[in-house]
Amino acid sequence: MNLDIAPIFRPYLDEAIARFSYLHPEVAVTTTEGGVEVSSSDLDLIAVFRHTLYRQKIHRETDMLRRAVIERLLR
Repeated sequence: MNLDIAPIFRPYLDEAIARFSYLHPEVAVTTTEGGVEVSSSDLDLIAVFRHTLYRQKIHRETDMLRRAVIERLLR
C-alpha cells in the first residue's frame, strides 16, 4: 500500500521507519518519491505506522525542552 507523506513529516520518516520496523519486522516499509510503500494492507498497521511517524515528529520537536528540564532537575 502506498502512503503519501506530507512534507512536514518527511524529516522524521527515516527514524519512524526504523522504529516501526523494529516493532513490526514482518512488514516492509520503503520510501518512495512522495511517501512510503508498506507491504501490508492491514488498516490497523497503517494506522500504527502513521502514529509512529507523528510520535517521532513530536519527540524530535520537544527534544530541546526535555533536555532543558532534565538538566534543570539534575542541578
